[in-house]
Amino acid sequence: MSHIHFGPFALDVPSDWTLSTLILAGPVSEAVSDPQLRSPKAPRPFQQNLVATMEQVDPDVTPESYVQRQIEGLRQAGVTRHEAKPPEKVQLKSGLEGLLTEQVMIGGDGSWVRQMQLVTFKGSIAHTLIASHLDGPLFEQAREQFRAILLSFK
Repeated sequence: MSHIHFGPFALDVPSDWTLSTLILAGPVSEAVSDPQLRSPKAPRPFQQNLVATMEQVDPDVTPESYVQRQIEGLRQAGVTRHEAKPPEKVQLKSGLEGLLTEQVMIGGDGSWVRQMQLVTFKGSIAHTLIASHLDGPLFEQAREQFRAILLSFK
């Protein structure tokens, strides 16, 4: 048996099981009226969040090719996605290198959600961390905190 431990969460699992997804819920923001949301529905509170995934990849996969594969998968699934900033190569506090991207997605309720995404590799494992908040002032208020969280990944 392997032991998976994250903060107060711990499990004993068979050794051929792996942790693949982790979701952290941030504080709930009050609803704001923002024309960028472009939704026919009244705005409602949004809970900013951080999703972390891990996936085994082939040795020839790069962070750039990995992100392109993710984008293509979203496109095929019909998800509306717009690149908000060009990809940025970053150095993490741990010394790892990563690729930081920023995109805007249209949520199921029509709201625009901005994501800051970090992709980094540890050996043959691709780690993707995605911090999300409503696009506009709320995301801008969270931007530096999101960046600090993502760059602290070890």
